Amino acid sequence: MKSTVFLSYSSSQSEVATRIELALKGEGHAVFRDRSVLSAGGTFDAQIRDAIEASTILVFFIDRESISQGHYTLTELKFAEQKWGHPAGHVLPVLLEPISKDAIPEFLRAVTILQPKGDVAAEVVAEVHRMTEPWWRWFLRPRGLAMLVFVGVLLAVGAWQGLSWYLEHLAQTRQVTALLSQTQLQAESRHYADAWTHLERASGIRPDSREVSDAQERLAMEWLEDVRCTEPCKLSDIANKVSPVLARGVAKGKGEGAADLLAHMGWGDFLRSRDGVGGLDPVQSYRRAIEIDPGNVFAHTMWGFEILRRDGALAEANRHFAIALEAKRKREYVRRMQFSALSWIRSPELENEAIRVANEIRSKGEKMPEDPDHSEAWRLWNIYHDRLGRGFDKPQFLSALSPADHLATFRWLYPKEKVPKDKYDSYLCFLAQLQEYSGDRASALASYRELQSRLASEHATGPIVEGANAAIKRLIKESGK
Repeated sequence: MKSTVFLSYSSSQSEVATRIELALKGEGHAVFRDRSVLSAGGTFDAQIRDAIEASTILVFFIDRESISQGHYTLTELKFAEQKWGHPAGHVLPVLLEPISKDAIPEFLRAVTILQPKGDVAAEVVAEVHRMTEPWWRWFLRPRGLAMLVFVGVLLAVGAWQGLSWYLEHLAQTRQVTALLSQTQLQAESRHYADAWTHLERASGIRPDSREVSDAQERLAMEWLEDVRCTEPCKLSDIANKVSPVLARGVAKGKGEGAADLLAHMGWGDFLRSRDGVGGLDPVQSYRRAIEIDPGNVFAHTMWGFEILRRDGALAEANRHFAIALEAKRKREYVRRMQFSALSWIRSPELENEAIRVANEIRSKGEKMPEDPDHSEAWRLWNIYHDRLGRGFDKPQFLSALSPADHLATFRWLYPKEKVPKDKYDSYLCFLAQLQEYSGDRASALASYRELQSRLASEHATGPIVEGANAAIKRLIKESGK
């Protein structure tokens, strides 16, 4: 069946688009390209929207430029979403360069993305042909003819019941596949309750599906790791909801997988205890998990968290975090939990340790953990404010790292160009002290002077002003200038 195909692409893919346009036209398809079809004097948006409305297929070429904010390709994608609602059968995403899945628009991820292995034009034309082929043509293929013969035999012997079962099974499979796809999208958007509902429906349709049960176990753990309530609820409600799935997985699993589930069962007990449920000991589950998998990343991470939450025994907790980091998986999760544990109890020792951990992450070339709700780097800001801004336990804080590491880590955590305006005065105050501590008196003097100038323009008074003025006098005197 010949169709009208709209090509959406970035300017850098013009040559590829031209080859595919010619190939599609060679197969008899009508092709719209904004650079070759737009009429002079027309309204650009209106012509593009009309072209998409008249198209039966939209081919979207994915590269970094086409999915970047501000590019018109995203407007074309928006028009397509308004027309079809769902991309299945209408939109063909084509990946032209390696790109993180999370960076690809959700509308495109709702269908299978074509990743050409050979000639791009040939594979795109073949896929367009498959998408536009009439359903009845399938029966002219060998598999289709075999199915017709099969159906005929069934009818001939009165096996209508068998055919009904097959069709029902096929429909159920399609339903479950669609629900699993929706689950993945919801989980990626952190809408865990909705994702869980989709999986419950899938399990009701196919209770014997290993794929569904595996998906439930993965989602149960992911939900507990990122547990939060998007509406009035208790954390224990979430733990109670997922616990049966975790227990089922432990009963049938073994090795690392069973240990992962056991550790999350312990984490569920911790969440229940936060809601006031008594008699629960998460450590029992963590210990059982480690008996199965001695280096289990989740059990050691959660156990380290539990130690710091209860009594702040840093050395013992660090032993568990170190083992978890050696597992070489879920490293960002381990670090996020480590920072969370270190901030659970207000303690100079634990807060100094948080800065030491940040320095370790920097020196190892890792990234600070972050999520859409917060960045761990800015959670540490209050520590700098208390120690360098207010002077609480400043000597102990400075001794936590070498002078050079202190300065390097602060600059790494808070690049100057990314510091918010309302924090910039404090930033200069902290930076100048660390520069002076590291022996870079010239830079410290420049930072203090910039701070002094800003505070004077703001007519500010108080300890920060006094400290900056005193530091400038001291550094000038030391330098002899």
